[in-house]
Amino acid sequence: MRNVWLIACREYLERVRTKAFLVSVLLFPLILTLAFGVPAYFASRHTSSAAHVDVVSADPALGADVANAMQANGATGKTSITVLAPSQDLRAMLDAAVDAHKISGYLWIPAQTDAQTTPEYVSGSAGDLQKIAAMQGALRQAKMHEALEQSGLPPQQIERLLAPVSINAVQRSDGKKSSGAGTYIASLVLMFLLYGSLMGQGFAVSRSIIEEKNSRVFEVMLAIVTPEEMLAGKLLGVGAVGLTQTALWLLAGLIFSAPGLAMMGASSGLHLHLAPSAMLAFVVCYVLGFFFYSALSATLGSMVSSEQELQQLNLLVTLPLILCMVFFNVVLSDPSGTLATVLSLLPPFAPLLMYLRIAVQTPPAWQIGLSLALMLGGVWAAIWLAARIYRVGVLMYGKRPTLPELLRWLQYR
Repeated sequence: MRNVWLIACREYLERVRTKAFLVSVLLFPLILTLAFGVPAYFASRHTSSAAHVDVVSADPALGADVANAMQANGATGKTSITVLAPSQDLRAMLDAAVDAHKISGYLWIPAQTDAQTTPEYVSGSAGDLQKIAAMQGALRQAKMHEALEQSGLPPQQIERLLAPVSINAVQRSDGKKSSGAGTYIASLVLMFLLYGSLMGQGFAVSRSIIEEKNSRVFEVMLAIVTPEEMLAGKLLGVGAVGLTQTALWLLAGLIFSAPGLAMMGASSGLHLHLAPSAMLAFVVCYVLGFFFYSALSATLGSMVSSEQELQQLNLLVTLPLILCMVFFNVVLSDPSGTLATVLSLLPPFAPLLMYLRIAVQTPPAWQIGLSLALMLGGVWAAIWLAARIYRVGVLMYGKRPTLPELLRWLQYR
């Protein structure tokens, strides 16, 4: 046990003292800030020089209702809107204004007597899909307003009927209420963090084995310790590095995002929240997932002699993690469904998908217990396989073993 502890300490200190570790700890929160914070900041302050939209309608009341609905629904942000009546040369003039970037675009609402009855939005940008969808809602609301006026309803009642309706999503768990949207966002952030950490740390284990194989350090160390002790120490040391890195990422993320989260919570009432059970599930799933995927990565690193071969075969280990990202939306939409239940019980998918289920909607206790038992069994099987391959593969150079050779390695005593 002393040898395992010494190897684990060596692996841990060797990694946390490197510049690459410090750069990764600082760079990851910075990348998140640049990727999400900076675009959001400029998007909130951006105003186009041609931020103007014309609404053309033969019915002045309908055109005014559309413009009011667009502004009320935030369809065009700070863009100014002008309502115009159609004329013979107006369309050509508006087309020329769009071509000259004098206006963002114009919405042409044909009269009922026109052959073309479908409204048309003409702009110089192909990326106005969100604005078009908002315009469709505004036009629908304006036509409903017109129809209700014609039916004789008083204006106050029409405004009440057409007033925007918002729904506050609330999650109830263990007799307590919390923001459903806040729980959703926090769960996704931690799941992506779990995904990146499991994939990165597993690859670090396999790379470390290849580097030591190529430097022949193993041949010296094997005179003092057994291959099993070396593998156990490597997994514990790299696992501690992963936990340290994840904890620092979370701390840095909270520090970097605290002002933005405070402003978002004050303006929208959205507060990120995770139940204590979800936080505990994150730690447990990380530890079990790390040992499972790192043991498989150690097996892969023992089989190959170069990083080029490792990159070619690494998909065999990371494919379940990639599939988790493919199916996570299915799990979110129906966390109690058959597909979500089955996938969250299987050891390759359980670290991510069972955590996600616990975070968004706690599954029955027997499913959590069965998933943990199967994960523990999967971890034991992965470590057993890694130890069998590792003790022979670390001394093999220059040739990738075939499947019959791997089977013979498993049978060696």
